[in-house]
Amino acid sequence: MGVFTTQDQPQAVQGVIDLRGVDLEQSPPFFLNGQWELYPHQFVSYQNGPQGANGGLPIQVPGDWGGALNPDSGASYGYGTYRLRILIDPLVQPVAFWFQGIQASSEIEINGITSSKIGKIAANADDYVPGNVSYTANYAEEGTTEIDLLIRAANFDQPLKGGLTRSIRFGSLASIDYVRWYSIGFQLVTFIILLLHGLYAGIIYLFNRGEKALLITGLLTLSVGIAILIGHDNVLQLWLPINYEWAIKIRLLSLLWQNIFILLLFRKFSAAPPKSLWLRGYTTALVLFSGFLAAAPASWVNAAIDLQLFHAFYFTSFAWFIYIVCTMIFMKQADKDVVFLLLTAAAIITNMLWSIVESMKDVTTVYYPMDLIAALTGFSSYWFKKYIRNANNNAKLTEQLTKADKLKDQFLANTSHELRTPLHGIMNIAETVVTKEKEKMDEKSVKDMELLVTISRRMSHLLGDLLDVARLREHGIVLQREPLQVQSVVPSVIAMLKFMVEGRPIRLSTDIPESMPPVMADEKRLVQILYNLLHNAIKYTEEGTISVSAGTRDRHAVIHVTDTGVGMDEETQARVFLPYEQGSYGISDGKGIGLGLSICKQLVELHGGSLTVHSAEGRGSEFRFELPLADASEVPLPPQLLSMPAGTETEPPPGFLARDTAVGEVAAAAAIPPLLHDTRANILAVDDDPVNLNVLAGILSTEPYSITTVQSAREVLELLGTRQWDLLIADVMMPQMSGYELTQRVREHYSVSELPVLLLTARSQPSDIYTGFSSGANDYVTKPVDALELKYRIRALVALKQSIHERLRMEAAYLQAQIHPHFLFNTLNSLMALSDIDTERMRDLGDAFTSYLRISFDFLNTGELVELTHELELAKAYLYIEKERFGDKLAIVWEVEPDINLLLPPLLIQPLIENAVKHGIFSRTQGGTVHIRITRREGFIQVEVKDNGKGMDQEKVIQLLSPTMKGKSGIGLPNTNRRLIQMYGRSLSIISTPNEGTVVSFVIPYNSFNDMK
Repeated sequence: MGVFTTQDQPQAVQGVIDLRGVDLEQSPPFFLNGQWELYPHQFVSYQNGPQGANGGLPIQVPGDWGGALNPDSGASYGYGTYRLRILIDPLVQPVAFWFQGIQASSEIEINGITSSKIGKIAANADDYVPGNVSYTANYAEEGTTEIDLLIRAANFDQPLKGGLTRSIRFGSLASIDYVRWYSIGFQLVTFIILLLHGLYAGIIYLFNRGEKALLITGLLTLSVGIAILIGHDNVLQLWLPINYEWAIKIRLLSLLWQNIFILLLFRKFSAAPPKSLWLRGYTTALVLFSGFLAAAPASWVNAAIDLQLFHAFYFTSFAWFIYIVCTMIFMKQADKDVVFLLLTAAAIITNMLWSIVESMKDVTTVYYPMDLIAALTGFSSYWFKKYIRNANNNAKLTEQLTKADKLKDQFLANTSHELRTPLHGIMNIAETVVTKEKEKMDEKSVKDMELLVTISRRMSHLLGDLLDVARLREHGIVLQREPLQVQSVVPSVIAMLKFMVEGRPIRLSTDIPESMPPVMADEKRLVQILYNLLHNAIKYTEEGTISVSAGTRDRHAVIHVTDTGVGMDEETQARVFLPYEQGSYGISDGKGIGLGLSICKQLVELHGGSLTVHSAEGRGSEFRFELPLADASEVPLPPQLLSMPAGTETEPPPGFLARDTAVGEVAAAAAIPPLLHDTRANILAVDDDPVNLNVLAGILSTEPYSITTVQSAREVLELLGTRQWDLLIADVMMPQMSGYELTQRVREHYSVSELPVLLLTARSQPSDIYTGFSSGANDYVTKPVDALELKYRIRALVALKQSIHERLRMEAAYLQAQIHPHFLFNTLNSLMALSDIDTERMRDLGDAFTSYLRISFDFLNTGELVELTHELELAKAYLYIEKERFGDKLAIVWEVEPDINLLLPPLLIQPLIENAVKHGIFSRTQGGTVHIRITRREGFIQVEVKDNGKGMDQEKVIQLLSPTMKGKSGIGLPNTNRRLIQMYGRSLSIISTPNEGTVVSFVIPYNSFNDMK
């Protein structure tokens, strides 16, 4: 559907326009230009009909009706009726007319139905009321083949231009509404944009009165916006009670003053002198002319337009503006951003020229705002470029002042990242030693190893604090809020810290009512806040009680962490929440670096609360923080909470997030589900750091895996085809080839189910995770990993691989068992036919068919391996049946070397032979030959099936061998190909030429299945 132009269409001739054969529903609007009928000084209606009126005169539309209405004087004052008959195909959907520029009041009648009235038509000026706005009229009588359009109009305001002065659009109701509202929408959007620019220019001017250009810019955008709303579709008259006279005056005044504002603004930007006698004189004349336009009646205003007085003022400022632009082009400018002003000037000139062309002739259907938007863009670019230049100078100074601080934070963050991986390597090795060697070690050694794990966890917590400080400074922490029960979270946190008070006279307790409503918080961060506050309380308490209590106040939960420790003086309280600050008691105890409370305060404030402290020396401390309560609509049905008496000592809940010793891992590991097969899974692991590989091998040493470790991606690619792998574990950050690139290379040959890939990396940003999965990884684990989590993930991926492998074997057996009905019926028909002519051949065919059915349904097909003789027996039975059915049309050549004792997956050869017969040979009327060759090669057995059938193009070959199996080509060959890749790491080889034939082959390495077992 057209928006900016109307399509070529026939012209009206003698009051008739023929649109028969035109699909109005699919066509854009038409201009109803051409020769209409005019009935001067008559208001003709459909009821009395033109037959009852004086004869109509031919008149060109659009145009002035003065010559036809008043031939002697040529004046446009008077009234009359326009008529146009429109011939169309039988009407199905409603049609509509879009009227613009009818001077100066009008009434529309369509096939006897008065549709719209604008103003009031009358035969004299006293009774007539002008009204010239854009409006539509529609008609919807189904089956209509002729539309008789009557436009009754009157004009007593425009002396030299009356009647239908602009083209009338006609089309389907949908197309007219579409383009009209597009036009109005463009005007409204442009006006809003102009208004916003004028508003911010005015606001900035209020704060900087010395910048007069801002005031001129605001007035300019306002005048241009008003000119747009009062011009093209008279939208302003729909908003405000403006009559015809003031609509003309507002439009002319806005057009005049927009030009002077443009001139003044560009004089500001150019090298022109600020004061000019010519400019002052022109401005004075413009003010006087504006006063005349505001005071004169509508007829005088229209006369000023027709006598070119208005155009003299309009084009004077326009020509002056062009002169200013030329001086800016040819004179050397000190302003570096003048190019933006020149682009703006070009857009303004284009807009003005386009407006002049539009006023003379209808060119577009809708309002065209692009040049104005370009001008605004240029102005905005100019102002913002200046602002950005000044802001950049300030930013450079700020950057120099903060550079040292940022370097410190970056150093701490990078150091923390680097330390976490070896630290968790130590922790995982210690846990593995405890798990494997616990029975051989004495009790003291076990305790020492558990202490090593505990110390490692404490160091990991400190490194986490350093990372959080850096993230909080850069606002890199985003809360994941959800309704949380504080009474459930607190005991879990206390359980995490219970080991710190073992053997000390300190009691941990809670005092939280069971009816405590849930809070809206991030669970991970709430745990971190409570952990740090309790850890701080334990650190500074020698004996006594540490309690956590909670209540509600003003839609907030208030949580108190109270201890009976050493307390703080007022000076310490004032700086306790600053980074790297510690009380004098704990400065050199080696238990922290003074970040916990600072992090707590920032995290609480992120939740919209506050953290405060009340303390006195020797009397303990109380930390209090607030969290918003969850709304009732956000709270799910509450689960059954653990009941805990207030004020009692808490016990660690079983199975909470983390474990403090390796003992918990042993119990949890027992719950890991077994693999699908009892055989050891083959895992290939790659990392450029041999220490990481040793740690990984140690973690998995108790699992039923055969692990091969390499230190480069190149070695991985070399080993992929040597055996069947169940999982690839790859580090992301490796030299030469990253884990992402390695995964992409693997995916070129193996799908996600044929070889799962698990990526390990210390980077945990969302972009890194997205990149890993988009490269083709099955799972992504960030370092340092929890050993038990890693075991679960590896077990899940290996089980997935084995289940897919099992499904493929079952799928192959199922495919063989699904004998095509046509094959069955055709074989039975052949048996019946041979029973009458050759019973011996019938008996041989029956034996072959029986053998084919027996082998097809043989349970061995669901096994892992079968003998080559078993596979060949099925293929020979199938070929004997087809040979018996088609005779000389099918030729078979066997070339099998003797004494080949081979175990291979079932149903690898027969599907290839069947494909060659059905899709290769029988697709040609003359038939052909199938050649089966099984030969020894160096290190492997080669199986080849060749036919001289119709062949296929390379695109079809690629589709059959694609790991993603796109298309609808069937699943026999893709199944065989996928099983070969999984078993041997090598796919089918297909060489085919259209109309010449196809060769399909595969190889099986020696001892491959012995290795697999």
